[in-house]
Amino acid sequence: MKAPPFPSRTYDPSDLQLPLMAPWVRALRAFAARLGIQGTPVAVNGVLRRRLYVRRHKLWEYAASAACLFAGGPRRLRILDFGGAATLPIYFFASRGCEVVCLDIDVGLCEATTRAAARHRWPLRSAPVDLLDSEPPRELRGPFDAVISASVLEHVPKERQTHAVSRLAALLRPSGVLVMTFDFGANAPQPCAVRSVEEVERLVAASRLSWMGGQPFRDTGARFVLDRRHPNRKFTFGAVFLERRA
Repeated sequence: MKAPPFPSRTYDPSDLQLPLMAPWVRALRAFAARLGIQGTPVAVNGVLRRRLYVRRHKLWEYAASAACLFAGGPRRLRILDFGGAATLPIYFFASRGCEVVCLDIDVGLCEATTRAAARHRWPLRSAPVDLLDSEPPRELRGPFDAVISASVLEHVPKERQTHAVSRLAALLRPSGVLVMTFDFGANAPQPCAVRSVEEVERLVAASRLSWMGGQPFRDTGARFVLDRRHPNRKFTFGAVFLERRA
């Protein structure tokens, strides 16, 4: 794995034009539109429906993972997704030949994932497993080349977040990568959102992984209205890129 598309930090809309990001932004937009036209529903924030458009901050999350995992060119990776059943990233990676395993507590979204995988003949499997309390089925266990998680951490109780990150990190093979995004900021509406740089540093310490690129997490200070359900709450997203040193 090479350096991430940008250092671990908070959301910047201009990142979508970065040379390492822009091709994946275009590819994800086209892929989302194709799924929508074909009638394959996609989940965002747990809501499953047919979609043709991806909002910019979600593209930032998804393209960051793709740019990081495919640095140096597309490869057939074994990927674990934590909590993203029926979402665009797992469909995208599976459509590119990666073996994807998704563990999510939502039974309905796992079933939707299974239907989509069968329809499109993707190497994608999903199981309704709470990874914080249970081991996945033997055939779905690690090690993995990469673990991804997009906007899931803020739905994990605060007292269990370090445990969650530690368990995800343990599933990586040597040189494996963990890419994780999350709601960030004092005014983020989710009760368990990550609030500060210090919280991020505690989570990373619990993982026992290393910062990709050698640069710790930075908060740019910019805040946005990212959740239409909360138009008066300005917050941002954070992204961390970590690796298990061989």
